[in-house]
Amino acid sequence: MKKIILLFSLITLVGCSEFSNRKDQSQNIVFQNAIPQGKYDFKIISLPYPNTYSKKISFYNEFNKNISQLNENQKNKINLLISKEMNKDFSSLLTTGWFDKEVIGMKVVEDLNSQEIEYLNTLNIPTPTNAGNLQELLNKQYYLLLHLTNNSEMYNPEFLYTELDKSLLMEEVLLDRKTLIENLNKLKKNFVYESSIKQNNSPMYITNPNFNVNNFSENPVLFLKSNTDSGFEVLSKNLIIFVGNGKELHSNEDYQFLSNIVALNSLDEIKSASKDSSQVSSLLTWKRKQWKTKISHESLENQFSTWEDK
Repeated sequence: MKKIILLFSLITLVGCSEFSNRKDQSQNIVFQNAIPQGKYDFKIISLPYPNTYSKKISFYNEFNKNISQLNENQKNKINLLISKEMNKDFSSLLTTGWFDKEVIGMKVVEDLNSQEIEYLNTLNIPTPTNAGNLQELLNKQYYLLLHLTNNSEMYNPEFLYTELDKSLLMEEVLLDRKTLIENLNKLKKNFVYESSIKQNNSPMYITNPNFNVNNFSENPVLFLKSNTDSGFEVLSKNLIIFVGNGKELHSNEDYQFLSNIVALNSLDEIKSASKDSSQVSSLLTWKRKQWKTKISHESLENQFSTWEDK
């Protein structure tokens, strides 16, 4: 009778244990930076990014003004949604100091590719007679930079402009951008990239509920737009945080992760929109809890016998 009771108890416990472990393993995670247990609300800010150079200049001036007014703690709370065009310009600014058509103007003329040369040749401006192809391109580069800085009237069609002339022309622009580039460098750790951008080891925002998770194996955190769920779910390589106000289905006792996209109409709203937000960079270094199971090679019959003897 004792054997039957024990066998029944073992089967029940094993079944419950396997179910419990599967549930725990799917939700329980460890953060290498040891973030405290509790509730976290990730507000991801979406900004209206312009598509013309002149409007982008206005955007960066306004953006830099607002970010510069924040202290370091407030800057850390800004999770910025990065579109494809924004990523292209931000990356260019952070690596070269230039963006958009400025890059064509500041390139060494010998390094221009065929598309850039084709664009410069659309500029219908006079150049010095018999100056040669490279000199013509140099003059057009200089004119382009003058045009972008609203100084086209300063162009002299008889002058042979040099690489040094280009650098001196844009030196003041680069100095003015020093603070902007510093601010972007401070914010980039909390960039959340749209799914159309390939950016490994970074958080991504996905709007398609039928996305292929295998395409994001190098992204430890995925924000997934959802009309039904909120909270989070842990896969083998991805922590998925549902973006929305649906029913919270996937939290555990240790952590509660919530998220929403905050679309701003004005850059002046950044400070208020990011208030009380958690920074996404705190989530990037996580792993599953390692469950250790004690394995016994002794047969069940011997284990029962030993138990009976006791």
